Amino acid sequence: MNRAIHVFLLSFLSLAISFVGVFGQKVNYSEITKPFKNDPVFKTQKGVVKPGILQMPYITWAADGVTIHANGGERPNAGSKLGRASGAPVKLSRVDEFDKQLKAYISGDSPFLRGTIGMINLAAEGLTAISPDLAPIVFMQLSWSTGADGFVAKGVSKLSDLKGKTIVVQRTGPHMDLVNVLLQDAGLTLADVTVKYVTDITENPDNPVPGINDPAGAFRADSTVDGAAGIYPDILTLTAGGTVGTGAEDSVKGAKPILTTRTASRVIADVYAVRSDWFAANPDRVKSIAKTLLEEQQFFRDHLDNVAKKKSADQAKLREFKQLSRPLAGIFLFDEAAVEDFVMWLGLDSELALFSGNEEFFGNEKSPVGFAAANKRIQSYYFAGGLISSQTSPAAAKFKWFESEAVPMPAIAVKPVFSSAQAVRAAAESSSAGTLFTYTFGFPASMADLAWRDYPDVFNTIHEKVTRYGGAVVQLRGHSDNMFHNFVRMKRSRGATTYERKVGGAFKKFPLPQVEEVANAANKLSYSRAFSVKRAYAQYLREHHGLSAQEMDLSRFDVKGMGVSDPKHSNPSSPQQRTENMRGELVIIGVESEIPLDFGMEDLR
Repeated sequence: MNRAIHVFLLSFLSLAISFVGVFGQKVNYSEITKPFKNDPVFKTQKGVVKPGILQMPYITWAADGVTIHANGGERPNAGSKLGRASGAPVKLSRVDEFDKQLKAYISGDSPFLRGTIGMINLAAEGLTAISPDLAPIVFMQLSWSTGADGFVAKGVSKLSDLKGKTIVVQRTGPHMDLVNVLLQDAGLTLADVTVKYVTDITENPDNPVPGINDPAGAFRADSTVDGAAGIYPDILTLTAGGTVGTGAEDSVKGAKPILTTRTASRVIADVYAVRSDWFAANPDRVKSIAKTLLEEQQFFRDHLDNVAKKKSADQAKLREFKQLSRPLAGIFLFDEAAVEDFVMWLGLDSELALFSGNEEFFGNEKSPVGFAAANKRIQSYYFAGGLISSQTSPAAAKFKWFESEAVPMPAIAVKPVFSSAQAVRAAAESSSAGTLFTYTFGFPASMADLAWRDYPDVFNTIHEKVTRYGGAVVQLRGHSDNMFHNFVRMKRSRGATTYERKVGGAFKKFPLPQVEEVANAANKLSYSRAFSVKRAYAQYLREHHGLSAQEMDLSRFDVKGMGVSDPKHSNPSSPQQRTENMRGELVIIGVESEIPLDFGMEDLR
């Protein structure tokens, strides 16, 4: 899998590797078996989990550094925190290739799988078909990707432009689900695009197969490819530093970054899963492993919070954190001196899930990005695309971290992303901002206020998009019926100063307003409509999700009255068309360069 490493290091590595050149090399596309349960990996001989040293895979991802630290390194260590928790020495091995993990899992070499929730869903049907003993139980979430992964394309300005395009993505990797989400939110299916697969997530010099085996390399070498899912350093290289590719210095001419997981911050969830038979025989050991790893995450989170204090940070604690991160930088970045890069990767490009995040992910059935909702979404999409033949969701261990201690989960105050309405509007209108997609819903006629309970499906959808794209500006636009505006403009063009309107069965004469007056009234009405959606959404969060004011962040909302400036029908000729003009829109706008970060490289010196 070999997930993203922070730009400050990998951008240089990517450039260095790229000088080898890709032109003239063959792109080795790798088909994915449909349904995936028929893949040869599921022919592996099933075995019982071997006793003794416990084999546990990890992947190239910053949050896995926490696991390594809890074990005192990669080697078996019965006296480490993880060793004591598991009841046996644990050997941690980097296994970035998911197929290798599956073989070890099926054969009994390891009872664990380490992947994303999308990857576990992809494998669940095939594993369960071999034996119910192999059905994966997801027992903890490690993290969310919040900047390390993304999507780049040429000839695409919004997600719906992907229709008819060719996309390249790593086979069985974390970006398959990212692509699925982007297509879904664009109103597209896998049938609307051509998806090509490669074996590696980024350039891998150790791949024994000569040629090109990664999405970025395929995007450069194959002119039929329109877009690629990749790690952030590759996205920067392909787009000439995050702008528009020129074709020089390994960029692709016309390629632009569409988004990263800094915008789509609740898509890629990294998890651990365990075999059903091993979990049934060792439930306390599994819970102890999860508890120990989450306690270790809190230890790292406390250090990251200290870094975020910047000039007020405890310098002794900062030195301690950098020292304990040195061996992790050596393992993941191949250079112990790259401590700052590792900390940036851990604290900015990923978000540790912690106890509270696991309680939310597994325990909140109403969460639109939680375990239940993610399984349902992923299974439906994989089924529609032929990747699975039956919807077989993985189960969850659902440990009750707070309930077991009779302590309610504490409310976590949310820090506002933007300081003012002016700041969020400036971000939405910045040169780097880009509309990703729009969700349209109707307003009742002449109604500027509404209750969420009258439109539960609308507000459930709004909440899903707002939550999934946690790093985006959410622009609420209100639109007005333009019929009267068109009428007044027509009458004024003919020199009229009055008009007649039927009142009580008879026509009465009224002064004809100025066109500007009608436009201003429409602007005010449309703004009040859009603002009523924001107000109703806050009420929805309080009443349906039980959130307090401190747990909400509405600072990302930009309310905009469009008036009659952007009608769906310029000259409505029916009541239906007038109704369609009176609409609300939720517009998800990517503004990654405008989102403030908790800390920077300068805070680690």
